[in-house]
Amino acid sequence: MNQKKAIRAGGRPRGGRLPHRFRELLHHLLSYSSRASRRDDFMRQACSALAEFSGCDSVEIRIQEGGRLSRVRAQRPENGEMALDAWEPLPVNPDSPPPGDENELIPEPILQSVLKGQSLAPAPFHTRSGSFWTGDTARPILMRDEGDRSTDFRTVVIGGTFQSLALLPVPVDENASGAITLASRRRDFFTKEDIQVYEAVAETLGVAIAHHAAQWALRERVKELTCLHGIATILQRQSLSLDEQLAEIVNLLPPGWQYPEATSACITVDGRPHATAGFRETAFMQSADLTVNDLVRGRVEIAYLEEKPELDEGPFLKEERNLIDMVASTLEAAIAHREGQLALRERVKELTCVYGIARLAQQPGLGIEALLQEVVELIPPAWQYPEITSAKIELDGRAYCTAGYETGIQTMAQDIAVSNETRGFVEVGYVEEKPPLFEGPFLKEERSLIEQVAGQIGMIIERREGARERAELQEQLRHADRLATIGQLAAGAAHELNEPLGSILGFAQLAKDFPGIPVQAAEDMDKIVRSALHAREIIKKLMIFARQMPTNKARFDLNKLVREGFYFLESRCAKEGVEIERHLADDLPEITADPSQIHQVLVNLMVNAIQAMPDGGKLTIRTHSGADHVFITVEDTGTGMSEDVLMHMFVPFFTTKEVGRGTGLGLSVVHGIVTSHGGRIRVESEQGRGSLFEVSLPISGSPVIVGGETR
Repeated sequence: MNQKKAIRAGGRPRGGRLPHRFRELLHHLLSYSSRASRRDDFMRQACSALAEFSGCDSVEIRIQEGGRLSRVRAQRPENGEMALDAWEPLPVNPDSPPPGDENELIPEPILQSVLKGQSLAPAPFHTRSGSFWTGDTARPILMRDEGDRSTDFRTVVIGGTFQSLALLPVPVDENASGAITLASRRRDFFTKEDIQVYEAVAETLGVAIAHHAAQWALRERVKELTCLHGIATILQRQSLSLDEQLAEIVNLLPPGWQYPEATSACITVDGRPHATAGFRETAFMQSADLTVNDLVRGRVEIAYLEEKPELDEGPFLKEERNLIDMVASTLEAAIAHREGQLALRERVKELTCVYGIARLAQQPGLGIEALLQEVVELIPPAWQYPEITSAKIELDGRAYCTAGYETGIQTMAQDIAVSNETRGFVEVGYVEEKPPLFEGPFLKEERSLIEQVAGQIGMIIERREGARERAELQEQLRHADRLATIGQLAAGAAHELNEPLGSILGFAQLAKDFPGIPVQAAEDMDKIVRSALHAREIIKKLMIFARQMPTNKARFDLNKLVREGFYFLESRCAKEGVEIERHLADDLPEITADPSQIHQVLVNLMVNAIQAMPDGGKLTIRTHSGADHVFITVEDTGTGMSEDVLMHMFVPFFTTKEVGRGTGLGLSVVHGIVTSHGGRIRVESEQGRGSLFEVSLPISGSPVIVGGETR
């Protein structure tokens, strides 16, 4: 009977062919596990081989691992061909058995009892290895609930379409277990020897599953490491820009996932996407943020373009979650490193620029125009794209530009402030369009740098102008000291000369009046008198310069004094071809001063102006008032004065006129009168363009002195 049964089963465990077919089955199971296929494919192959070997009408393999249950079944309908069905992995709660289905070969409680090796009463159809079989599913079996320690069993009848059933545990490893269910419509289809063979098959299948899992994990790890190694290799190519690196890296991602043929990827950084061909958002996606310096800068996205079975995270493995996180972490580190290196290079460039400006500022003898021209050439190398950067510095209306300067299509600028006054600006521009960053295409550090450059230029100008003003003030002090010394000498000389001149003048007049003096002698005496009077006039002017002459101050209208002064000079101006312009303030207040001395100041200044215009010109006089001073301005369009003349113009007897045309005391007298009244003189002059004298006098002078008496 057993031999007939073996023939009906298609040549299964009987006869000489058993060892060969058994070894062939085991070989197939082990070889399937070594192939580069997924778990569900491997289980289909194993189930088909086992169905062919056993001759059963239905074979089911189920594996529970990592909280998920995978099932595959090969079943032959009556008078039909064997069909293979597979179920998507289902999540399983370890505290409760998985749900059954209406087509299950064996009730789930019995299956779970067999898998746990308990709760079935000892019987011939229950082996020590934990397998269970029956040749008549209508025959009752005894079982008790899990955890029940009593000797009481309850009766269970399997029933169903199949009369013979066998259930064999499949030991895999500590994290996975499974079972093989064999079913036949024929009664007493299995023998004890058959079950022993199938237990060996189940044990081999467990080894094959563990081997397949290890091989699968190894292959996935190799794919992951290949992906990460490729990313590292690309990131080491410093000649590539970040965008170029990301465009290559994104194509390395799909081969690192389970279904590379259905996988697309996208890496987005700062709003710029880099995607594989055909990438689109689907319902089957996983992603990881790119966070650099606590700021989310983008993300890595993986998408399956078609539906796939549910796994650990949707259709994705937990290893794939680890991989996408590692990819994101690697890119975050690369971006931070690249930006750190870029920031360092930019900082070096900035410091080089700032140091260059400081070095130029320390160069002696370098004029401000030459300095600004050299500074503007230092600016482009400090920006991101020096080859397309142009720069311009404008100060007081004058521009200093880089060679080949072009107005940038993207620019940034910063005002130059000198003593809190805007005097110009620094402008940097790109002549080609670049992607937006902090301020247009410019870095935040470049905004700081242009502010530093403008600030340094402002400080340089302020220091140089301050140094020039200090030098001018020091020179004015030295000049005033020289004038004061000369004034003291002049006063002493005038006093010493006054007495002998008086004697010469007196005796000459007496001699002239002596009776019977010859005519020639009388004429000589007249010459002596005239020369003595001229010398006395010079001494008088020296006394005025030295402020030794008494003043007779009174309140008077300065505009009226100006009109009277012009009255005596208008004819001379007309004769010399000099045009006169008067701009006299209507609301000019009266001042307290010596009218005759102020008149002499005006006349001296106007005469000097006329003499400075030998070919004619324009003489302009203006009056206006301030808070406590009035101002008289005399301006001409004459020959002007050199720097050397300006330094000596108030020195007594200094003159640029021809011999016999002046004594060199006119401006000295003006200076003496103005300073004796508590006023000041400001002079501006440029050779070939004329001169301007501005006299300021206090509105309220010192007490009025008339004839030496205070009133």
